[in-house]
Amino acid sequence: MVRAYVTVTTVTETSPDIVVELRELEGVKKADIVAGRFDIIVEVEADSHQDLLVLITEKIQAVPGVGRTNTCIVLE
Repeated sequence: MVRAYVTVTTVTETSPDIVVELRELEGVKKADIVAGRFDIIVEVEADSHQDLLVLITEKIQAVPGVGRTNTCIVLE
């Protein structure tokens, strides 16, 4: 099992809609709007690194309004 935190930068004023959509994706354990450098932090879980890649590139980054993402894989 691979766990990671994905930070998301969104298009202006779209965070509330995006976080609702992210919470519905399979593999997303938690998604919260935050203050600071990023707009949303998403906790994700996948069976493998390949599944994590698909979740991030084909699902999270495909949500309309999602700009840049940054992934931090949990090591321990």
